[in-house]
Amino acid sequence: MEKILVCFDGSEWSKKALEEAIKLAQKFGSQITVLSVVPKVCFLEIGIDCATVESIFKAEVEGNLRRAQEILNERGMKGETVILEGTPADVIVDYANNYDLIVIGSKGKDATERTLFGSVTQKVAANATKSVLIVR
Repeated sequence: MEKILVCFDGSEWSKKALEEAIKLAQKFGSQITVLSVVPKVCFLEIGIDCATVESIFKAEVEGNLRRAQEILNERGMKGETVILEGTPADVIVDYANNYDLIVIGSKGKDATERTLFGSVTQKVAANATKSVLIVR
């Protein structure tokens, strides 16, 4: 197992997923990439300023990835962080093609996103062509 992709949204579940990925990476000498996705909300057409909402999401994602990098550093691990935009589950599945394992928390950040986008974890597990480790 050379490359591990960790899905990270800043939730406690994603922090647990990152910790588990670090353990695996240390055991197998794997590289870790931490991925966060800025969701596209403009398709909803609900009368909001999409640019403002997306910039708020992006700022939150950037902060989450800084925290993920701190966790990696604290554990003595090198790893890269990546921010992409789109529908989270679709982006994760598409991006994961060059990885050996996807590690994701059993739940995501909040119920609002789950309502808008459905269960990202469930969709990733159902559609990924790579193995998926769901961390509780």
